[in-house]
Amino acid sequence: MVTNKSEEPLVLLFAGQGNPVIGMGADLWDLNSTTKHIWDCASDITGMDIRRLCQKGPMPRLVQTTVQQVAVTAINVTLLSLCAEELENARIVGTCGHSVGEYSALYAAGAITLEALFGMIHIRANIMNDLSKVHKGSMLAVKGADFQTMTNMIASSNIPVDISCDNSPRQQVIGGTVSDLSDFASVLIDSGLDAVKLGVSGAWHTRLMTEGVQQMRDVLHGIEIARPKYNVLMNVTGQAEFDPVQIKENLSLHLTNTVQWTNTMASFMQQPAPVSFVEISNKAYLGHMLCDFREFKPETVMHCKNFAGLQ
Repeated sequence: MVTNKSEEPLVLLFAGQGNPVIGMGADLWDLNSTTKHIWDCASDITGMDIRRLCQKGPMPRLVQTTVQQVAVTAINVTLLSLCAEELENARIVGTCGHSVGEYSALYAAGAITLEALFGMIHIRANIMNDLSKVHKGSMLAVKGADFQTMTNMIASSNIPVDISCDNSPRQQVIGGTVSDLSDFASVLIDSGLDAVKLGVSGAWHTRLMTEGVQQMRDVLHGIEIARPKYNVLMNVTGQAEFDPVQIKENLSLHLTNTVQWTNTMASFMQQPAPVSFVEISNKAYLGHMLCDFREFKPETVMHCKNFAGLQ
């Protein structure tokens, strides 16, 4: 547990797309004028009634990436606002976000405005959604394998799937066409590895999104991104980046490149001074992945709702 919020070096972890549920965010969106503004901004920028979609679905609509990415981002920044008092005097030494959560991390570090945040998410989600209809794909979460093991398995199988997320030393997410993933699932079974199909509508962070990279470059060219006020470790490299031009390039490559979460978490845990983590998500799951790291100590991670005394 974080015992002294003003002295403890803190790292903020922002969630990406997960398993959406009807009603998510309903306990957050109208708590005060700030939370209302966040959800109003999300709806105004995207032209969707995000509150209604989260509250009533229908589920086939809520799982679509065009809705899910916006909803997750709205929840992330709402929770961040509710932690504002506790974070005001905290010693934040870095932040990062898993997949689409990277945009929330950049917002938290002052690199983008709220309006720019939702504008970028809306365009990104639509690019990905459009490509997923042309190049139909899916994703599998695989437990029990590290990045190198999975890389070797894919290479030896000659099946064109990609590692979408290197989540931990014991969890990988792979993506590809439905047919290729089905073939590779047999390889996983023969190797004694468990795989679970994810509730997503496309193969994110894979070669199937290649056409979107230049589209994102074109979009981001006209958006102002400021120098982050503290380290934002980016998914594409697992390293901090302060140059706005390179941040834009990383966000563009984000569509096809592996999410380097293992390297990112290892970097934070190998700091000279021990850090504590605050997970900012609707439901805790990033902290659970940290358990796969030898260096991890359970007392160093807290969910934002506990951190801010919301539950």
